[in-house]
Amino acid sequence: MNSTMSFTCCDTEGSHDIVAILENRLTKTIMEHFMNRYTNRERAAVKSVVVDLNAQIIIDRFHIVQLGGRALGNARISLMKKMNDCHCREYKILKAHWRLFHKDFADLEAARSIYLRGVNEYMTQ
Repeated sequence: MNSTMSFTCCDTEGSHDIVAILENRLTKTIMEHFMNRYTNRERAAVKSVVVDLNAQIIIDRFHIVQLGGRALGNARISLMKKMNDCHCREYKILKAHWRLFHKDFADLEAARSIYLRGVNEYMTQ
């Protein structure tokens, strides 16, 4: 079986030099190359493997919003973990009403009070 694609291995952290070019990208060929040429210690020292150096990293509005939402969620959880009393009002609001922190400001109902379960009182969003 002839493969039209080759396998290129390069040092991405240091000199960016090409380490090896194999005639195909079959798993058997790649495994044989690394098993025969490098010791267990050298293979264990590998910190990362990049599959496609030609891939373009694309970030758009959706991904920015997604990253912002994750950061907000992580900050909320981190704050909750620092609280000593898990029965306090602030903890209950952060735990039960996390969706409010992700709502668009224009969608918040500022004038109307709603019943917030967990806190057991009426409040505006």
